Order: sequence, then C-alpha cells, then structure tokens
Amino acid sequence: MEPQAAAQLLRRSRMILTVTPGRSGTKLLSRILDACPGMMAEHEAAPMVNFVLRTAQSMPLAALWWLRAEKLPAIAARLAAEPPGTTYADTSHLYAKGFLEPLLQMRICPDLILLTRPARAVAQSLLAVGAVPVRSGPGRLVLVGPDDPGVVAPETWDAWDDYQLCFWYVREMERRQREYARLWPDTGGRILWLSMTDLTDPARLGPLFEFVTGDAEGGPEPERLAEILAVNQNPKSAVTPNWVTPQTPPADIDGAEAAVDAALAGD
Repeated sequence: MEPQAAAQLLRRSRMILTVTPGRSGTKLLSRILDACPGMMAEHEAAPMVNFVLRTAQSMPLAALWWLRAEKLPAIAARLAAEPPGTTYADTSHLYAKGFLEPLLQMRICPDLILLTRPARAVAQSLLAVGAVPVRSGPGRLVLVGPDDPGVVAPETWDAWDDYQLCFWYVREMERRQREYARLWPDTGGRILWLSMTDLTDPARLGPLFEFVTGDAEGGPEPERLAEILAVNQNPKSAVTPNWVTPQTPPADIDGAEAAVDAALAGD
C-alpha cells in the first residue's frame, strides 16, 4: 500500500501498541488479543522495528521515515484484508524507544497498554538470554542503553556489571511508562496498565477485554483462552542465540539493584 493511503487508513482505524521492557508477556498478550472479536494482533511482525532501532536513537528522523515508508504500509495492507472496523495491535516492546512520537507527527494516535513485570524478573530474564544493554549484540539490537540519547543514567554506569545494566534498563522503561501515562491522555489516546500476572489469570482479564472490545466479557471463547494460557508463548530457548552463554545474577543481587536505584535517585 502506498504510504499516503496507509497513513489515511490507520488514522481511521484503532491501533493498540505496548510500552514495556519486554520479557513481560508481550507474545502471550498478542495471542490473547488476536483471539478477541474484532481484533488483529501481531508480535514483532515484519518489517521488524529492531532493524532500525540503533539508527533511530541517534537520528530520530529515521524513525519517521521508516514508519511512513516501510512499517505503516505493511500494517495497513494486512489490516485492509480484515473486516471493516477491525482493531490492530502490535505488542512489540520497541515502539516506546523513539517510534511513538513520530506516529503522533503523522496524526496517528495509538492507544497504549503499559505492560509490567517486576524489574528483577525482567532483568534476570534478559541476562539469561544474553540481552545486555550496550555490551551484547542482542542487547544493542533490541534495547536502549545508558549511552543513548534521551535516557536517564548516571555517568558512572560503565562500572556496573551486566546484571546491573539489565536492571537499569528495566528502570528506564518503567520511567517511560510513567511518562507516557502522564502525557498520553492529552493526545487523545487511551491507556491501560496491565501486569504479566494479569495475563496468566483468566479472572483478571476483564479490564483488558473491556479496553480492547468495550465488553469485560468480550474476550476469546473460554476454550480458546485456556489453550493459549496453557502454552509458554515465548520461552527463553526461542530467543537465546546458540552462541550465548547464559549468565547468572550476582550473589548480592539486593546490593546490586540498590546501587542502581541509588545512582538513579541521585541523578
């Protein structure tokens, strides 16, 4: 689809994106959403945001260009094949790394799901899959680092160990969630706070279904939901490069995290 036509279609359509650190249930969320009536949901679908993430950090216009020329036409083409009025969702954790503001510039205002998981659990998962900000290939491919523009990090970050860098990254994404929660209602977009624990408990999914379908009972059929919840949608083995040796957190994990939090509090 041509960029102009794609933008026009997406301005008329409802789009839902996520703000989250990743390793927080995004793939499970996409499966649940895709099974909801009137929804089309994807998880990091092609063309993938990570291929332009590094460029977008230092050159924000690259994000605007890529969205207009590549990503939005691909989304619009898939959405055009769905019934009229279908809501589109992408649960990638990369949009909150420089791609939401360009959407607003194009007068496309998505609703946001702010998906949370305890910082320690996310940091441990990132470390286990070899995604360390700044210091590993997977980390640089999909995460922001303390040397990127627009982040909050102390000058002493280079002295941190790999676990502390992962923990810092989660704190940075939590900061962005708070900022978007504060700013987004002024754009006309809606927000929903959701935890990974909510996703795994059918009794706690009512607010999600209300947010996406307007009906707290408007989720997938119970049997379909049970099938989705019975599967680990994104195991570590599926995302860990075969050349990565998983690391373990430091013995004094409490002290490591406290040092990061203290440095951020003093920044």
